[in-house]
Amino acid sequence: MPAPVRVRLALTRRALRDVRTGARWSLVGPGSAAEVEGWPERLSMTQSLGRSAYLEGKRHNLSRALCPLQDVRLPPGRLFSFWRLVGSPSRGRGFVDGRNLVGGELIASEGGGLCQLSGLIHLLALRSGLEVVERHPHSVDLYTDETRFAPLGSDATVVYGYKDLRLRNVLPFPVALRFHLEADWLTGSLRAPAAMETFDVAFITRDEPEARYVTTWRQRPGASAPDLLGTSRYARPHR
Repeated sequence: MPAPVRVRLALTRRALRDVRTGARWSLVGPGSAAEVEGWPERLSMTQSLGRSAYLEGKRHNLSRALCPLQDVRLPPGRLFSFWRLVGSPSRGRGFVDGRNLVGGELIASEGGGLCQLSGLIHLLALRSGLEVVERHPHSVDLYTDETRFAPLGSDATVVYGYKDLRLRNVLPFPVALRFHLEADWLTGSLRAPAAMETFDVAFITRDEPEARYVTTWRQRPGASAPDLLGTSRYARPHR
C-alpha cells in the first residue's frame, strides 16, 4: 500500500476513534494573541537547537510549525493535539527536509526536526501539571550526555497520522502556549491568568544490555510522594 494511502487510512481511523470517544469535541483550534493579552508568563523553558547537517531545515520547519501553535488557548477540560493544529508537514505546505529518526536510523525527510518542539511542549506539560493523554518516546537514544538538549524521557516523537502528542488541561483555569525561535535556541512558555504551581519532574534511568529504561516521576509542591507517570524504553544505537 503506498505511503500516502497508509497515512490517510491512519488519519481516518484516528478521526473515527475521536468521534467514538468524544475527544473530537474537546480538541482546541488555533489561538490568537488577543485572547491571551495580559496573561503573565508562568513557566518558560529554553533548549539549544543542537548542531547537525540539517540544522537549517530544522529551523525552517520549526518556524512553520510555530505559527499555528502560537498563543493557542487551552481551557479547562479541553484537549491539545499537536497534529490537529500543525497539520501535514509536507512540501506543499512549506516544510522542507530535516533530520528524522525512522526505524532507528537518522534520515532526511519532510518536516524533520519537529520532535524537538513536541518534546518541549511535553516537558512544559509535565512541569505545569497538565495531563499527558498521548505521548510516544523515540525508539532509540541517539544522544550522549554531552549532546543532549533535553532530559532522556522528556522527548515526544510525533509522526503525522500515527503518533500524536495530546494534552488535557486539568487545571481550574485556561493556559496558553507561546514560543520564540532564535538562531540557536527554541523557547516555549505557558501563560495563564492565575498563579500556576510548578511540579518537580525526575527521569530515572536504568541501563540494561539491550536498552535503556527511563521512569518518569512527577511531584506536586507540598506532596509527600511523587506520582509515577510511566516508563520509556530506548534501544541502544549501533555506533
